[in-house]
Amino acid sequence: MKRMRVRVNDDWYDVEVGDLYQSPVEVVVDGETYLVEVGNPGDAGVPVRRSAPRKAELPGLRGITQGDERVIRCPLPGKIVSVTATKGQELEAGDEICLLESMKMEQSVRMARSGVVKGIKIKKDQAVEAGQPLLEIQ
Repeated sequence: MKRMRVRVNDDWYDVEVGDLYQSPVEVVVDGETYLVEVGNPGDAGVPVRRSAPRKAELPGLRGITQGDERVIRCPLPGKIVSVTATKGQELEAGDEICLLESMKMEQSVRMARSGVVKGIKIKKDQAVEAGQPLLEIQ
C-alpha cells in the first residue's frame, strides 16, 4: 500500500492506496477500507464507486479485471490446485475463486468484485498465465 495525502473539495485526507493496476483498487481512509474504481483524469462518464467498508482483510491475491468487468483474470502465472467457485454461485469481493500454486507457494485467489458465476474457465491441475480468464460473472 502506498501512503499519500489527497484533497477532496476543501478537506485533506491521509490515505493508503493499493495496486492501481487492479480493479477495483483498495483504499484505506481513516482506518476504513474501501474498494474504488479509478478512471483516467478527464475521462467523461467514468464512474467512481465506493463500496461499504470490509470487515476483515482475507489473505490471498485478488483476481484482476482488464477491460471487461465481467471476466475475472489470474493475477500471476501458476498451476490451479483446486477450484472453489461453482457455476451459479453468488460471490462477494474477497470470496475465494481458486487455490493457485505459483513459485512453489499456494495462494488463494479471491474475487475483486461481487457477482454471480456465469462460467468457470479453469480446472484442477491446469497451468495458467497472468491475465488468463478464471471465471465470468454476471
